Amino acid sequence: MLGVYLSLDQSVIYNDNFSDVSALKLTGTIYSDVNKTTAFNLTGYTITLKLSEENGKADYLNQTCTITSAGAGTFYLSVAESTLPTAAIYLANIELTKSGTKVSSLNRTELLVKRAP
Repeated sequence: MLGVYLSLDQSVIYNDNFSDVSALKLTGTIYSDVNKTTAFNLTGYTITLKLSEENGKADYLNQTCTITSAGAGTFYLSVAESTLPTAAIYLANIELTKSGTKVSSLNRTELLVKRAP
């Protein structure tokens, strides 16, 4: 089974913190190994970031991300008004698709969404 491992650069983000100039981004790296030492090559893939609650029954975020560097496995999601769900702890999952192939992240990655002060 082909799987990838997600690492987000942020563990906390504010749901009312956004920028009209695309300065605020949720960024991360996708790896091909559990130790997160080898980047997964994203060439040709579409990346979808999903946030769900612990039970995983509903996606509170389902957004296409932008590849920063395919060879380095890096990506970002521009955070705009109303992009992020309400304040809570969410499980982040990445889904990669490419010509009939679907690959999902295998590790547990949490993102705390807080209400902006």
